This record gives sequence, C-alpha cells and structure tokens, in this order.
Amino acid sequence: MKNIKILEGLAEIQSVDEQKKSIDEHRPFSKELENKIFQKLKLDWNYNSNAIEGNQLSYGETVAFLNFGLTAKGKPFKDHLDIKGHNEAIGFMLQLIKEDRPLSESDIKDLHKIILVEPYYSTTFSPEGIEFQKEIKVGQYKTSPNHVKTVSGDIHYYTNPEEVAFEMNNLLEWYRNAEEQNLHPVVMSALFHHKFTSIHPFDDGNGRLARILSNFILLKHHYPVLVIKNKEKIQYYAALNIADNGIYEDLVKLFAENISLSFNIIQKAINGENINEPDDLDKEIELFVKESQISIDTVLNFEQNKEYLIEHYVIDFLRYLLPKLNKIGTLFQESTIEYSKITYLLENFKLLVKDIALNENDSNEEFRFSIYLKDHINDEFNYDFDLEVLLKRKTVKYTISRTFWIDHPIVDPYPETEYIYTNIYNYSIDNFQIFNEISKEIISHAINYIKNKTKQG
Repeated sequence: MKNIKILEGLAEIQSVDEQKKSIDEHRPFSKELENKIFQKLKLDWNYNSNAIEGNQLSYGETVAFLNFGLTAKGKPFKDHLDIKGHNEAIGFMLQLIKEDRPLSESDIKDLHKIILVEPYYSTTFSPEGIEFQKEIKVGQYKTSPNHVKTVSGDIHYYTNPEEVAFEMNNLLEWYRNAEEQNLHPVVMSALFHHKFTSIHPFDDGNGRLARILSNFILLKHHYPVLVIKNKEKIQYYAALNIADNGIYEDLVKLFAENISLSFNIIQKAINGENINEPDDLDKEIELFVKESQISIDTVLNFEQNKEYLIEHYVIDFLRYLLPKLNKIGTLFQESTIEYSKITYLLENFKLLVKDIALNENDSNEEFRFSIYLKDHINDEFNYDFDLEVLLKRKTVKYTISRTFWIDHPIVDPYPETEYIYTNIYNYSIDNFQIFNEISKEIISHAINYIKNKTKQG
C-alpha cells in the first residue's frame, strides 16, 4: 500500500481536491440544484457506460427512453433493456450508500443481476476458434473462461473461473484495508476498478459493473460521479492495459481528469449556467422524435408508421420471446418457427428477424408466425401454435392460437383451431410489459401441454 500512497501526490489529484474544496464551500445545495446536477451526470453516465460496451442508442435516444419511455426506432430491444437495467442498478447503488454498510459479494452479485436484467445467449468463440451460443447468467460468477483476443491478436487472460470467489474475497479485503488506511478516494476508485476488471468475475457486464462500483467509492466519499466518455474508450482501455503491469499513474490521472470535468459541471450549475452541452437533451430529442414520426396528438397511420410498428411490436417481441423458447427446446424432438413459408430452427432466430425486416408485405396490417414443437416420445404428440399480430389504428392485438388435427369423415385429417390467448393494447403501453405478459402465456401453455400429454401417455 506504501507504493500506492505515492499516487496521492499526483498533480491531477491535488487539482481535483482544490476543486472539491472550492465547491464544498457552497454546500449544502438546495434539493433542486442537487437533483439537477445528479440527473445530468446520471444521464451522461448511463449513455457513455453502455455505449462503451457497444450499445447503439444515441445520447438523445437514451434520454428519451429514460425520461419519456420512448423506444428508439430501429434499435435492438436488448439495448433498451441494458439502459433500463443500468439505470436501476444506479438506484440500488445509491441505496447501498444511504444504508452506509460495507460492500459485500452479495451486493455485487445483486448489482450484476439488476444490470443484465435477465439471462440471454451471446455468440462467442472457443479457444479453438469455434463459434457457439453461450448462456449469459445473471448474478452468478462465470463457470467458463472469458479471455478475450486483443486488437494485436494476443489473448488477454482474466482470472480462471475456479479462482474467482477467492480473488473477489481478496478484492473486498483490499478495499477494506484501503478504507482503513484512508487511501485517497480517487486512487482507491481507480485501483478497485482495475482489480475488478482483471478478475472479470462474470460472463458479461463486467465493465458497466466496474464503473458503477468505482462511482460507489467516489460517492461514498462525497466526490462526484465519474463519467468515462465513449469517445475516450481507447485511452481508457490503454490505461487499464498499462495498469496490468503494475503502473497505475495513467489510470489514476484519467479518473482524476474526468472527475474534474464533473466538478466543472457542478460549478456551472452553482453559477446558474446551462449545464447541457450542445448535443444534449433538446437538440437530440427533437431529432429523435422527428425521425420516429411519433406524435402523442395523432393516431399512428399503419402505412406511414409501418416500419416503426414492425420494429417495436413484432421484431422486438420475437427478439424477446425466441431465446426463451430456445430454453424449452430440449423438451422436444424438433423446434421450428415458420414465417412466409420459410422454416427456421428456433436457435437461428436472428436470421428470422432479418427475414421479417426484409419482407414487410403482409396484408391487412397482420403478421402471422407458426411455431412447431415436436414431441421426442412419439410422432403423435405434436404441438404447434400460431402467433398473430395485428397492428391497427392506435392499438396492437396479439392472438395466440393452437392448431391440431383430428379425424374427419370427409377431410382426413381436418384442422381444428383452439384460441389460447388474445389481448389488445394501446401503442403507448410499455412494450416490455406486453412482451413479458404474452411470453409467459406462451411458455406456460407449452409446458403445461407437454406435462398433460406426458401424464396421459
């Protein structure tokens, strides 16, 4: 710890402390001013931390989604979930600070669970270069290596899965010692960040979680939120790589410089100046709303808004539903989905979504998909159902029906249709609520159906 304490003497650290001292003279802030400052920094943080990891939402789209619930035209549904989860994780982190209790592994796992929202599958590669789908679990340490290939082609190694619990315990012990020895909060935050990312304890979400934990340390010591800008990520990654060799100056300086920028925003707010940058709220929100062709005063026209409706009420729904259907696919001998006379294996749902985007010629404002689940016990146990989505006026209607075949004296076999589920929603309702409710109906019906058939057999 002695060598680390030397970092407290960096000019950038001294400068940040001078800013803090100057700003602390104006405390306590009014509740209005405090909220104004934190909301600005939180929006910057939500956008940049997710953008660093490849999230496609722009700053304006992020603000529109968090403040007004507007989903961004043409952007993946998961990107919205990531923003939502990250924002809720910030709230959980603030509660930890309010309770003023020691940070635990349980807290870290809970934060991870909140950030990632739900399990999902991600494309990855084996050490032999073979591509496969890996399930990303939430709130659980990794069970397989997550080393990465760098731009230079070298492999960057993280802690092996079997050592993660031990190293995480060591990290928290290091953090407790750093607190007891009054290590400077900016130095402590930077080093904790590097140690956490070196372990890379989870399958995904490590970068976002590391930045949340860094800000947890800073906020506990009354420093402002640190925002690493997406445009600085090359410098950020370089500083982390240098720290791998035990050289922390670059990372500590980067943290101090960005904390200084946050102090500048606070000072502007104190002075009554505008703290929004030119590309902030007003300009990007206005552009976003124009692009999306959304107006709360008018009824959406199907033809004019067809692309928007397909993306947000059909494609995004399938992105949400199909990975969940993949999970019960092992109960069946065969799992397929049919659209426009083309059949796909369920695990190839990405190809299906692409095909839908290229084939938007369905008539009568209607989109129909057939999902087939074939029993692994005998050929007679075949379960299939149609999903019909109708988009009309200012409502979206989802109908799920199951088609089964019976003996008929004239037409053999003869199809009969059982309507399982139907509901109508307003366009303004939260998409996630719709997707979650209907997906539960589909999954539970499929599981109950196979349970009943198994009992009968």
